[in-house]
Amino acid sequence: MYSLIFFVCGLLLNCRQSEKTSIEIQWSDKRATGISIPKPLLQSVPVDSLGQLLVVRLAGKTTAIAGAISQRNEAVIFEPLIPFTRGLHYTVWLRNNQLGELAIPTLASDDKPELLAIYPTQDSLPDNLLKIYLKFSRPMREGQSLNYVSLIKNKTDTLSGVFLDLQPELWNADRTMLTLWLDPGRIKRDLQPNKRLGTPLQAGEYYQLIISPSWPDQQGATLAKSITKSFQTISRDSVSPAPTRWTISPPKSGSVQPLEVAFGETLDYSLLSETMHVFTPTGQLVAGSWQIGNEEKMGLFTPDVPCQTGEYRIRIEGRLEDLAGNNLNRLFDRDITRKELSKKSQSFAELRFVVR
Repeated sequence: MYSLIFFVCGLLLNCRQSEKTSIEIQWSDKRATGISIPKPLLQSVPVDSLGQLLVVRLAGKTTAIAGAISQRNEAVIFEPLIPFTRGLHYTVWLRNNQLGELAIPTLASDDKPELLAIYPTQDSLPDNLLKIYLKFSRPMREGQSLNYVSLIKNKTDTLSGVFLDLQPELWNADRTMLTLWLDPGRIKRDLQPNKRLGTPLQAGEYYQLIISPSWPDQQGATLAKSITKSFQTISRDSVSPAPTRWTISPPKSGSVQPLEVAFGETLDYSLLSETMHVFTPTGQLVAGSWQIGNEEKMGLFTPDVPCQTGEYRIRIEGRLEDLAGNNLNRLFDRDITRKELSKKSQSFAELRFVVR
């Protein structure tokens, strides 16, 4: 009996010691954002010296991974500048002695990112289209989008040089929406790229935007399938958006109905939710959210608190654009051979509506 008790106690003690001396991966949103190194492994090295003595490397490499070191409870935390990559092995070194090796597990085979939407959503687009937005379900890998995006004309010709190769790429803050610019130098008719190469798109033609299934997210998982958006080009858009022609359907006082605004044309998806603001009769900003629908021809504003009776205002910033980059104050591609009356730029336009 005493031998059994001694054996169990010894086993528990060994397990506890093992737990205290094992290097563990720190996770956040399925991403390996750091490693936890128990202090017993660090041989009483002062924390302020670890920045020079503690090194994390990709297995088989000699270059140290950039990161930050901090102290947390009974462990030291190393957080790499860029999260660890799934499927790879990393080694931890102290004074050129290897403390351990970690394998970052791969995701489950069915755990893949999705391409949620391509904007603009309509299938008839002006031949001077300026931007395309790709919206993903989770953060994607940056810096290589043009390897996974192709544009085909009339189902036969794969076009090159259509999109700007921007570095860094134009991602939103959480890396879930990418802005692809069609080459503005080829769209503006007075610039040399336009004269030499012509416009990226031509009116009356059919196009297919194809997104490769090989595009990886930040964790290394790729899209589940190829995505194709087909569209036809129509004549160029050379008219600025005109809020005075919008149609407003106000909610009823005290109701939870949204404010509905019909634009009469498709506008820039990303800018719509950024450039429109609702104000109360006393001039206070109304807290709420915009939902863009009907092929980006309509916006629904849902306030956090139901609106009360009175005259409200919608303030639209002058930078709001249509699909061709024409904003409220100027055309993106103006014919310089024509003399036009100068138009005074305004930082915003306002529309009024009454809640009853």
